[in-house]
Amino acid sequence: MKKSLEIAIPFLFIIAVILYLFAYLDHSDVHVNIGPYQPVIYGPGMPPKKPIPPSNIVIIPKPQSIPVHISAQSPEIFAYAHGTVTVHNKIFIGMASRSGNLFPTNQLFVFTNPYDLKQFHIMSIPRTGDIESMIYDEKNNKIYFTLSNNGSLGIYSIDPNTYRVSTIISTTSINIGLKPAITTDGKFIYGITYTNPSTIFKIGIYGGPLTISEKGHISNGHSAAIGIYGSSTELYFGGGEADLFEKVDANDLSSLGMLYFPSCSITDDMPYQATNTSSGYVYLGCEKQNRGIRIRTDDLSYMDFILPGNSFGMYKYGNDLYNAAQDGNYDIFENMDITRLKRYYVGRDIQLNELFVIDNIANITSTSSLSNATSTVTDMMGNSKRLYFTGWWGVKGLFEVASSTGI
Repeated sequence: MKKSLEIAIPFLFIIAVILYLFAYLDHSDVHVNIGPYQPVIYGPGMPPKKPIPPSNIVIIPKPQSIPVHISAQSPEIFAYAHGTVTVHNKIFIGMASRSGNLFPTNQLFVFTNPYDLKQFHIMSIPRTGDIESMIYDEKNNKIYFTLSNNGSLGIYSIDPNTYRVSTIISTTSINIGLKPAITTDGKFIYGITYTNPSTIFKIGIYGGPLTISEKGHISNGHSAAIGIYGSSTELYFGGGEADLFEKVDANDLSSLGMLYFPSCSITDDMPYQATNTSSGYVYLGCEKQNRGIRIRTDDLSYMDFILPGNSFGMYKYGNDLYNAAQDGNYDIFENMDITRLKRYYVGRDIQLNELFVIDNIANITSTSSLSNATSTVTDMMGNSKRLYFTGWWGVKGLFEVASSTGI
């Protein structure tokens, strides 16, 4: 009996390997996805441990990629676009200094007309540094961005109408590192440094007192989101290459729990979805795994979902979740349904990096304080939603997807 088992076990293992390879060659993903996972929560200063995943294995066929038509492209005026926001039908793009970037990094590009990507302004920031993180404050109609990779903490605001740049804080008392992250609630700007360990900080939007929390947090802070629940506010930070996620009390900046996702390398774009008055979801993409993660904010339970390719960022537009993949595709999960997706292929010579949608852009009037020109554009086809992305590797620039496909 023992000898029979010794023969049978290797034989069964070989059969299992063959079945796995058959599924792979048949363009299928083997996906661990029965959950949600039970959270492993840690207090400040405690080292995170690897959560135990469920044992169920579900094989999900890979969806076909739908080719899309690129309807417009800007000149190749930048190499590594990173901090981005869209405000009032304008696209603001900040530069960072990696991947062979030969362009000055302390620059902001403002595309003033979404119908014509050859119309743009370049704004140079007096200090040196990378514009890695940018956020729009809808309450006060201001854009905030960081200057990083210069050994200091610098946060600035931009008026999206006049393009006036103001300093919120500039100090060498904190080093925010290479690629930090910020978010806002319209009263404070909250952020995390890309250092080991990270420092979490907050400051008033008009440059009020700086509050910092230096101990008991994750390292290499690279993404940020915020949840507002009545009288309480929570911050959510991703640790980039540290593979860590943290929930933080916005009032005193204390840690409320951490999660560890080994070998993930959490992307910098990490959207938040409100679900009720006390909880929501945060969506993570992994740069080193074909894996997406949806985290429930109240108890930190989470669920994996399939990503056919590794991610460069996840985004929420309206009721849909978008993913910028590393394989020349982008994915759309309609109505935030993470069990179903559509893939769209932009081309092998373009590497998506930042992804954004502009809604309701018919009858645009674009007036710039930096120019006397005023232009009015009406979409005769009646399309009101357009998808844009920046190219990183290969062909660079800002691209528009034809509005009739892939949105």
